[in-house]
Parts: sequence; C-alpha cells; structure tokens
Amino acid sequence: MRIDEIVELAREAHQLHWAMTGIESEGDRRATRVTTTWQRNVVKLFGPTLVPEFPIGDGFGERIDLVDKQDLVAYELKVSPNNTHFEFYRYIFKVIIARDNALAGLNHFVFITPEIGARKLERGLARAVIEHAASMRLRVEVRSI
Repeated sequence: MRIDEIVELAREAHQLHWAMTGIESEGDRRATRVTTTWQRNVVKLFGPTLVPEFPIGDGFGERIDLVDKQDLVAYELKVSPNNTHFEFYRYIFKVIIARDNALAGLNHFVFITPEIGARKLERGLARAVIEHAASMRLRVEVRSI
C-alpha cells in the first residue's frame, strides 16, 4: 500500500500552505489550498485509481477527500488542529455511508491531522470508536502531519 507516501504528500502540502490565522475566511482558504495541493500531487504520482472528492452516495451531498479505489482506502485530511475530534467522528460516518452506498469494499480509513489532534484521538471515545470499527471490518488509522 502507498499510505506512507500519501501521508507524506499531505505533510508537504501542509507545511507549504498552512499557518494558523485569526481570520476564519483566510483559514478556510489556506485549508482548501492544502487539501487541493495534496489531492493534485497524489493523483499526479499514483494516477486515476486515486479519486479526490469521492461522493459517498447519491443524495447525500458529502464527499471523501480522497479514495484509493485500488487498495480500498479512504483518506480525510484535517488541516487545522481545531475541533479534530468532531471532524473525526463526522468522517467516520461518511466512510461508513460510502461503504454502504458507493464503494462496498471500502475497508480502511486514514485520518490525517496535525500532531496535537492525533494525540487527542489516542484515548477516550475516539479510541473506543477506532476499536469498534475493527469489529465492523473497518480499519481506522490516525496519522499526523
């Protein structure tokens, strides 16, 4: 699998384009720049089996940042360290819905986030969710950038 390389590309895009700002609209623009740079670089390196903005199913209006249709891995990139746990739970549900609707074989989810957010997800409810997901044949991995 190419997970390490995909996470490294996220790290590079994050270092290049991200900085905390007190202005919400500027933070949103920077986060979008990080994500689109990462997605573009992943597709450039690995080709069309990596699909950015993968729709989770008809009628939901939600997308997964990146899906590897060859290895059946979903990736979500949380650029900001703010509210990591809320986004993590939201993304877990998106992956489950995608698996039920758009990509039945999806069996691995990689959540990429800044180090401080990744550390928060190592305990408590997030840890329990990760462990429970395994019983649903969904491997959940948290990686830091």
